[in-house]
Amino acid sequence: MEFLMNGTAAEAAITGRTIGDVLAELDERAEAMGAIIVEVDLNGRSLSPDELAEACAGSADAPGTISLVAESAAGLKARGLESLLELVRAASEAAASEDAAAVASARAAWASFQAAFGGIFSAEEASFVEAFGERLGHDAPTVELTRLADGMVAFFGERLAELRDPEEAMLSAARIFDAIKDDLSEVPVRLQTGKDAEAMRTMVLAVELINKTVRIMPEYARASARTPTDIAGMAVPEFYGQLNGVLKELAQAFEAKDGVLIGDLAEYEIRPRLDSFYAAVRAAVGDR
Repeated sequence: MEFLMNGTAAEAAITGRTIGDVLAELDERAEAMGAIIVEVDLNGRSLSPDELAEACAGSADAPGTISLVAESAAGLKARGLESLLELVRAASEAAASEDAAAVASARAAWASFQAAFGGIFSAEEASFVEAFGERLGHDAPTVELTRLADGMVAFFGERLAELRDPEEAMLSAARIFDAIKDDLSEVPVRLQTGKDAEAMRTMVLAVELINKTVRIMPEYARASARTPTDIAGMAVPEFYGQLNGVLKELAQAFEAKDGVLIGDLAEYEIRPRLDSFYAAVRAAVGDR
């Protein structure tokens, strides 16, 4: 069996292996390169999911050709997000018009979208998609749907911008850090003086910022030749390992409701580490 990936011969051992074994190996390779296999053809015919499952049991030594089509994961998700934003706006307008035919069409389009792109979303993103679909399915969706649509456009618009320009997205994260870094140093004092709400708001923003940075990082590293080679004199993997340890300690402090530890971590661990990280990003990319 000959295996092709986007028209190029894919080197893989086939002796004594099933087609499924080889496809699993090639899928791992594609994933490591930031790609997703979106189509599998056997002897020039595209296989349905059921046909693919059956073919996977066959011998990789058999005659024939399997052609794989792989697409950039970021490109696929960006395409999905573009479609999502168009459908959200159209569904909101249809609901506002109270045109039953338009609403029915929007529901059908949304169902097709979920079937085609449902697998590209994280658990958090999928919860928004499912909530919108449920609200769209209600008989009188107008007010709540419009409110939810506005939130969807803002939320997924940000995700799309991150995929389109990961360098700018990382610099945007750095600017957000600039806006909250002084507040991070004030967390211990605020916790000690009864301003718990202000302190917790800062910590929530910091955690969201870290989540955003982690989300951007894979595509930033793949798409940009200008990534930090070290952070404050520390190898990048070592820096990430230490930061991850701090975040685990922070999670434990929240669970134990240890305000003193939360404050200390905010001022003496999280702020200086993020300061070093974003300084390294700016030195590599150059601020815009």
